[in-house]
Amino acid sequence: MRMAAKLYLPVLAVAALAMAGGCETNSPNSPAANTNLNGRTQTALQQMTAQDPHLQDMLNNSVGYVIFSDMGSAAVGIGGASGEGVLYQNGQQVGTVKVGQVSVGPQVGGESYSELIVFQNENSLNRLKNNSLEFGAEANATIIKAGADASTQFSNGMAIFVLPKGGLMAGANINGQKFTYYGGTQGQ
Repeated sequence: MRMAAKLYLPVLAVAALAMAGGCETNSPNSPAANTNLNGRTQTALQQMTAQDPHLQDMLNNSVGYVIFSDMGSAAVGIGGASGEGVLYQNGQQVGTVKVGQVSVGPQVGGESYSELIVFQNENSLNRLKNNSLEFGAEANATIIKAGADASTQFSNGMAIFVLPKGGLMAGANINGQKFTYYGGTQGQ
């Protein structure tokens, strides 16, 4: 690899992560930030179930789910994505989850989307709670579209759904996402 390329790759990675990270006006530990996050996740969940009403049955029969209302990703050769979501068990909020992603490959652009991960069993949910959940190359997400049926099967105890909000990204995927769970709600 040429010396100039070696110098630019770290700069591009930092720029991509900065673009994907977004800006929060409230401290992540403040009650206002929690209220804002809860409202956004509930809105995203309502949008997803409105697009595909079968999702509600899957949620009702799951051990839990995490919803990220505002995932953002950006890339210029090296990509990054990040978001913050809420984990629910038995219909109750039990904590917050942060996700980060770095990917390398032919990609350029940016996009925003909501992401829903439904847990089929305690084993898969505990991977999230133990901070050992990471999506590898085998991870696949179902794109939610109006009129489409969520006949998605669970894989490794999880079903993953994405609702695009805007932007264009060539080569976008969920591979490489790593999750950090914060038990309870931050700031409470």
